[in-house]
Amino acid sequence: EKSIFLDRFLHHPKDFRKVASFLRYKTTKDCIEFYYNSKKSVPYKHALKEFLLRKKRRGDVVSWDATIQSCLAMGAIINAGSSPEKPLKFVLPEHDYTYHTRHFHPMRLE
Repeated sequence: EKSIFLDRFLHHPKDFRKVASFLRYKTTKDCIEFYYNSKKSVPYKHALKEFLLRKKRRGDVVSWDATIQSCLAMGAIINAGSSPEKPLKFVLPEHDYTYHTRHFHPMRLE
């Protein structure tokens, strides 16, 4: 759920009602509470900046530092990719694949 929260937060920044709609057992209030309790340890703003830069500038090289830190804080496992076009591979813990949320996990760069 943490990884799904991060992915949906990057797509819908601070729209906690929309983020909560992707989490089966969490309410908007739960998402707001989680965000404010974890924002000291997870660099949401920097990860969001990187996400938006990657979205805008397809060919430019954009840092992955804050994104990697955020993903690690959420429990994701990050491995080296297979090529320069696919530099990183994000893998979620096995126990995080549930029926309802399996399609909403953060993108995997393979």
